[in-house]
Amino acid sequence: MTLGSEPADRLARANQLRELGESARRRDGATARRCYEEAVTLFRAVDEPLALAHAVRHLGDVYVEEGCPDLAEPCYLEALQLYRSHSVGPSPNLANAIRSLAVLRWEQSRALWEEARDLYARFSIEPGIQESSARVSALSGPLATS
Repeated sequence: MTLGSEPADRLARANQLRELGESARRRDGATARRCYEEAVTLFRAVDEPLALAHAVRHLGDVYVEEGCPDLAEPCYLEALQLYRSHSVGPSPNLANAIRSLAVLRWEQSRALWEEARDLYARFSIEPGIQESSARVSALSGPLATS
Protein backbone atom coordinates (compact mmCIF):
# COMPACT_ATOMS: atom_id res chain seq x y z
CA MET A 1 0.00 0.00 0.00
CA THR A 2 1.44 3.36 -1.00
CA LEU A 3 1.03 6.14 1.47
CA GLY A 4 -1.19 8.78 -0.10
CA SER A 5 -1.30 12.40 0.84
CA GLU A 6 -4.98 12.33 1.71
CA PRO A 7 -5.91 12.08 5.39
CA ALA A 8 -8.11 9.06 4.67
CA ASP A 9 -5.12 7.25 3.13
CA ARG A 10 -2.92 8.07 6.11
CA LEU A 11 -5.65 7.01 8.54
CA ALA A 12 -6.11 3.70 6.73
CA ARG A 13 -2.35 3.10 6.75
CA ALA A 14 -2.11 4.01 10.44
CA ASN A 15 -4.87 1.53 11.30
CA GLN A 16 -3.19 -1.13 9.18
CA LEU A 17 0.14 -0.54 10.94
CA ARG A 18 -1.52 -0.68 14.36
CA GLU A 19 -3.07 -4.05 13.47
CA LEU A 20 0.27 -5.32 12.18
CA GLY A 21 1.92 -4.15 15.39
CA GLU A 22 -0.66 -5.99 17.48
CA SER A 23 -0.09 -9.26 15.66
CA ALA A 24 3.71 -8.82 15.60
CA ARG A 25 3.89 -8.38 19.39
CA ARG A 26 3.34 -12.10 19.85
CA ARG A 27 6.38 -13.05 17.79
CA ASP A 28 8.59 -10.07 16.90
CA GLY A 29 8.95 -7.10 19.23
CA ALA A 30 11.20 -5.11 16.88
CA THR A 31 8.64 -5.30 14.07
CA ALA A 32 5.86 -4.40 16.48
CA ARG A 33 7.85 -1.36 17.64
CA ARG A 34 8.43 -0.13 14.08
CA CYS A 35 4.75 -0.61 13.19
CA TYR A 36 3.54 1.26 16.27
CA GLU A 37 6.09 4.05 15.84
CA GLU A 38 4.94 4.65 12.27
CA ALA A 39 1.28 4.36 13.24
CA VAL A 40 1.79 6.97 15.97
CA THR A 41 3.35 9.35 13.46
CA LEU A 42 0.44 8.88 11.07
CA PHE A 43 -2.24 9.22 13.75
CA ARG A 44 -0.64 12.53 14.76
CA ALA A 45 -0.79 13.72 11.15
CA VAL A 46 -4.51 12.98 10.76
CA ASP A 47 -5.51 14.37 14.17
CA GLU A 48 -7.08 11.21 15.58
CA PRO A 49 -6.40 11.70 19.31
CA LEU A 50 -8.12 8.57 20.64
CA ALA A 51 -6.57 6.32 18.00
CA LEU A 52 -3.25 8.01 18.77
CA ALA A 53 -3.73 7.38 22.49
CA HIS A 54 -4.37 3.69 21.85
CA ALA A 55 -1.35 3.31 19.56
CA VAL A 56 1.01 5.28 21.79
CA ARG A 57 0.03 3.23 24.86
CA HIS A 58 0.75 0.02 22.97
CA LEU A 59 4.05 1.49 21.82
CA GLY A 60 4.84 2.06 25.50
CA ASP A 61 4.00 -1.57 26.23
CA VAL A 62 6.38 -2.67 23.47
CA TYR A 63 9.12 -0.47 24.92
CA VAL A 64 8.61 -2.13 28.32
CA GLU A 65 8.74 -5.57 26.71
CA GLU A 66 12.03 -4.56 25.05
CA GLY A 67 13.46 -3.43 28.39
CA CYS A 68 13.25 0.32 27.70
CA PRO A 69 11.04 1.71 30.48
CA ASP A 70 12.51 5.19 30.02
CA LEU A 71 10.92 5.28 26.56
CA ALA A 72 7.64 3.80 27.80
CA GLU A 73 6.78 6.30 30.50
CA PRO A 74 6.34 9.31 28.16
CA CYS A 75 4.08 7.15 25.99
CA TYR A 76 1.87 6.26 28.95
CA LEU A 77 1.72 9.86 30.12
CA GLU A 78 0.75 11.04 26.65
CA ALA A 79 -1.92 8.35 26.33
CA LEU A 80 -3.41 9.36 29.68
CA GLN A 81 -3.46 13.03 28.67
CA LEU A 82 -5.13 12.21 25.36
CA TYR A 83 -7.77 9.94 26.90
CA ARG A 84 -8.56 12.45 29.62
CA SER A 85 -8.85 15.41 27.29
CA HIS A 86 -10.65 13.76 24.35
CA SER A 87 -12.88 11.07 25.84
CA VAL A 88 -16.48 11.70 26.80
CA GLY A 89 -15.87 9.86 30.07
CA PRO A 90 -14.06 7.00 31.72
CA SER A 91 -13.28 4.06 29.46
CA PRO A 92 -11.55 0.69 29.53
CA ASN A 93 -8.80 2.24 27.38
CA LEU A 94 -8.19 4.89 30.06
CA ALA A 95 -8.08 2.15 32.68
CA ASN A 96 -5.54 0.23 30.58
CA ALA A 97 -3.33 3.31 30.25
CA ILE A 98 -3.48 3.95 34.00
CA ARG A 99 -2.64 0.30 34.68
CA SER A 100 0.35 0.36 32.33
CA LEU A 101 1.80 3.43 34.05
CA ALA A 102 1.12 2.02 37.51
CA VAL A 103 2.88 -1.26 36.69
CA LEU A 104 5.82 0.59 35.18
CA ARG A 105 6.24 2.87 38.18
CA TRP A 106 5.76 -0.06 40.55
CA GLU A 107 8.59 -1.91 38.83
CA GLN A 108 10.80 1.20 38.92
CA SER A 109 10.03 1.75 42.60
CA ARG A 110 10.76 -1.84 43.52
CA ALA A 111 14.11 -1.74 41.68
CA LEU A 112 15.08 1.45 43.53
CA TRP A 113 14.18 -0.02 46.93
CA GLU A 114 16.17 -3.17 46.12
CA GLU A 115 19.18 -1.08 45.16
CA ALA A 116 18.89 0.99 48.35
CA ARG A 117 18.60 -2.19 50.42
CA ASP A 118 21.72 -3.64 48.82
CA LEU A 119 23.67 -0.47 49.50
CA TYR A 120 22.50 -0.31 53.12
CA ALA A 121 23.52 -3.96 53.52
CA ARG A 122 26.93 -3.22 52.09
CA PHE A 123 27.47 -0.66 54.84
CA SER A 124 25.60 -2.61 57.56
CA ILE A 125 23.03 0.15 58.13
CA GLU A 126 20.33 -1.93 59.78
CA PRO A 127 17.46 0.64 59.86
CA GLY A 128 17.91 1.21 56.11
CA ILE A 129 18.05 -2.53 55.44
CA GLN A 130 14.87 -3.09 57.44
CA GLU A 131 12.92 -0.27 55.81
CA SER A 132 14.05 -1.18 52.30
CA SER A 133 13.28 -4.85 52.86
CA ALA A 134 9.82 -3.98 54.14
CA ARG A 135 9.16 -1.76 51.12
CA VAL A 136 10.32 -4.45 48.69
CA SER A 137 8.13 -6.98 50.47
CA ALA A 138 5.12 -4.66 50.26
CA LEU A 139 5.78 -4.04 46.57
CA SER A 140 6.01 -7.77 45.92
CA GLY A 141 2.35 -8.16 46.84
CA PRO A 142 -0.63 -8.29 44.43
CA LEU A 143 1.06 -6.78 41.37
CA ALA A 144 3.88 -9.32 41.51
CA THR A 145 1.55 -11.95 40.10
CA SER A 146 0.23 -9.77 37.23
